[in-house]
Amino acid sequence: MANNRNQASAQRLTTAAIAFAAGFALHGIDHLRRSMAASPTAVMVGGIVQGVFVVVAVLLVRRHHRRAPEPAVAVGFASAALFVYAHLLPTFLPAFQDSFVTGPGINVTWFSWLTAVAEIGTALIFGFAGLRTLRGGSEASTDESMQIHSPLT
Repeated sequence: MANNRNQASAQRLTTAAIAFAAGFALHGIDHLRRSMAASPTAVMVGGIVQGVFVVVAVLLVRRHHRRAPEPAVAVGFASAALFVYAHLLPTFLPAFQDSFVTGPGINVTWFSWLTAVAEIGTALIFGFAGLRTLRGGSEASTDESMQIHSPLT
């Protein structure tokens, strides 16, 4: 029974990874559509660095690496937080934000909003799927260790 639970959890994590990769890619397409000059340099560099982390986390999940849930949690939740800061909050530090709610908002359209919200949502799903996989793995190992050491078996 624990094996079925682990397989279902791994499948959810894989689906979440694919959805997050798609959300991230769509948001990248929006940045290209808006032009690279529409965002501050720090935002563009940060997006490239984040892209490396996203690719690594998604590849670990797709390869079914045993440690994949940890980067899924870290990358998923960190990405969501950074995107909320960069795009949905009013501008506090203009060099580090491309706020859609306060200026300048160069070439921001409905597609920009859609891709930003999609990326934040899929990042959260990826993080929660990683958490659920971690919890499922620890519950499964606890169940298995109890079965092995139980005097009743």
